[in-house]
Amino acid sequence: MAKKAFQFSKRYRTTFHFQKLKMCKKCNRYSVLNEESCPKCGTPFIGIEILTKKIVKNRLLNEILWILIFVCIGIIASPTVQTLYYTLISGSTFCMGYIVLTSSFFKTEYVTELKKLLRVDLRKIKAGLHYDSELAKEDTKAGRLVSAYEKLREIGEFIHADQVKIRRIMILNDIILRTDMDLELESLIPSRYDKDFVNYALEILKLKRNLFTKKCIAYFVTHRLEIIRDFGVTPLIAAAGTALRMKLYILEFSGFIEDFLEYLPKDRILRLCQMMYANPDVNWGSLGEKTQRLVAVKYHYDPDFKRFALEERIPDYAQT
Repeated sequence: MAKKAFQFSKRYRTTFHFQKLKMCKKCNRYSVLNEESCPKCGTPFIGIEILTKKIVKNRLLNEILWILIFVCIGIIASPTVQTLYYTLISGSTFCMGYIVLTSSFFKTEYVTELKKLLRVDLRKIKAGLHYDSELAKEDTKAGRLVSAYEKLREIGEFIHADQVKIRRIMILNDIILRTDMDLELESLIPSRYDKDFVNYALEILKLKRNLFTKKCIAYFVTHRLEIIRDFGVTPLIAAAGTALRMKLYILEFSGFIEDFLEYLPKDRILRLCQMMYANPDVNWGSLGEKTQRLVAVKYHYDPDFKRFALEERIPDYAQT
């Protein structure tokens, strides 16, 4: 099936994940989708922060109302006019003081109520996420890939299961990826080997090499046998070349790089030599020794490598 070109909408980011939760009061259902109204009944969603503030304010108003009721009873039951005045003044003072005191601690009350709401409604939240997932599944079957992916993208911030990750990856593999897209890789790494993920990771490697982080390289190292079985050694060579971006990566994956060193293109070998030249006091181990031999055999007459004077600047720790 030919890949199609799409454009995702800009991702709505919040400080905390829970801020994306919203509720349909009519269906009594939570959702995390970037929609204004409930797809089931059409009722406008209300954000969990607004919902929590309303609960706290309503409780405050109810408490003030009860205070006013007791003050009114006291006024009615006052035997004298003087007692009536005392009751009115003391009741009004207490009511105003209660409002001021509660308002000053409103933020604390809000946080407490929010935690309580998230704890009590946990099952409803899970049910809402499941419903959102079913909507994404319907979009996928109907060919609405952008809508399906954007739904799964929001769900993925709350559910980190492989099932959600793989569904997102399968959609991404069916569309034409571009550098201007808001792409991600590390957050999509599954806990087990998956061929679709490797396909997607290789596309990302071509478009945005900086997204291929330490965890992604470690994934390729861990599942190297499965990758060789399905794709050959080319993806592993690409991953080894990407590991040369940072000194930390080179040191951590030195054994992996060494295994594919002779297959790396010239620019990657040049990058490795530059890193070793800039850090002559680092113990590069057998990787430094093998790099020396490779340069001496393959790039001995190349002027780009002459300036490094590898035999002087890269210590041969393997012989010390």
